[in-house]
Amino acid sequence: MDKIKGFISAPFTPMHEDGSVNLPKIKEFADFYVRNGVDGAFICGTSGEGFLLSLDERKKVAEKWVESSPPDFKPIIHVGGPGVNDCKLLAKHASEIGAYGIGTIAPVFFKPARVKELVDYCAALASAAPELPFYFYHMPGYTGVALSMVEFLEQSYDRIPNLAGIKYTHENLYEFNQCMLVRDGHYDMLHGQDETLLAGLALGATGGVGGTYNHMMGTYIELKAAFDAGDFKTAQNLQARSQAFINVLVRYRGNVVGGKRIMKFLGLDLGPNRIPIQNITHEEETQLKADLEEIGFFEYCNK
Repeated sequence: MDKIKGFISAPFTPMHEDGSVNLPKIKEFADFYVRNGVDGAFICGTSGEGFLLSLDERKKVAEKWVESSPPDFKPIIHVGGPGVNDCKLLAKHASEIGAYGIGTIAPVFFKPARVKELVDYCAALASAAPELPFYFYHMPGYTGVALSMVEFLEQSYDRIPNLAGIKYTHENLYEFNQCMLVRDGHYDMLHGQDETLLAGLALGATGGVGGTYNHMMGTYIELKAAFDAGDFKTAQNLQARSQAFINVLVRYRGNVVGGKRIMKFLGLDLGPNRIPIQNITHEEETQLKADLEEIGFFEYCNK
């Protein structure tokens, strides 16, 4: 399978004020991505509140993204969930509508305690769409599943033929690098922490999946270009810019909440978050905009 060379953004799911999914807004969102240099979308993941959507809503959101994607754009559908049979239905559906690939996060309630259990779960999902690249979404900070990803890749080699690699959202860059060495670099390791993208590039990453690509894709494109050109000082400065933005985000309940509201400032109002997520108040929104102005965000943000 081809490794992804570029940037896959984690889109928010547009909502109406009553909390229902705003499907027509997805086309506008896809156009926004293409205009700003995003190469694909990881749909219905954490930023997309996928676990808060019904099975039917997730299918419709996936359909609209695939329908709205130009030929070279890569829509990857997150199909994970608490029930493996529903996950397999979502995987099969992703294949039927022409998605680029599928992925899953670890189960978050009945958590796998051993690598074998995680491989069993992923193998069941991946087998429902055997012709699509399958990515495991490693995010132990959310899931509490902190199993060895090196062991996961080794045990998956014969069990999951369509395993393309891992969307790796974790601080352990030593393990990230070790995963890149498994089977002589067989697997695609997508860097998932925007605040350390430069470190990921230094370790050999060629692609990333990020939440703040929604807001400042140009910064990451410039960062990678500077790194490729050997201009490490510029790359460091651009990473520092990214971190300054993320420092603001964490004060407003992170990307899922604060990040979604920021899209409104960029001309793409994606509505509220779904219950039980606590939405930003009007006062917080005013302060958030002021904080972004203070760091010069609107000079380099997506347009």
